[in-house]
Amino acid sequence: MSHEERNVLTEILANAIIIGLFLWFLVTGHAAGRFDGPEGLQVWAVLVLKLIVASIVIGIMLTIVMGIIWQVVTGEKPDLTRDERDRAISGIGWKVQGIATVIGVVGAIGKLALGQEVITAMSLILAACAFGDTCGNLAKLYAYRRGV
Repeated sequence: MSHEERNVLTEILANAIIIGLFLWFLVTGHAAGRFDGPEGLQVWAVLVLKLIVASIVIGIMLTIVMGIIWQVVTGEKPDLTRDERDRAISGIGWKVQGIATVIGVVGAIGKLALGQEVITAMSLILAACAFGDTCGNLAKLYAYRRGV
């Protein structure tokens, strides 16, 4: 398994943790009524910004921990070189991520046009970004496994 493929697996694991964290905070915040009222959107935005910072930290920490675990288990030194195959697979991932994200964002805008609340549309846009990133990583993993 190449270093890039391990990174994709780590990103998928980090995405699952981060999406769970986002859902937990957003659902509990919505149930508690934190996003109601005139400042509701601002409270939501502050929470999302804090969660974005936390997700970056989680992603970095998970990448480091998984790299250490892989090296201890296999005894291999990481090969950090990227070849043409890695670049091609990365391009596939970006395309899939972009398409999935755009579909989600357009869907959120459509919901807004149909009368949904702004907070719901913003949450759907956030979900579209997370969904797109996850789809892109799954496409990269599939391409590594299938071969390009």
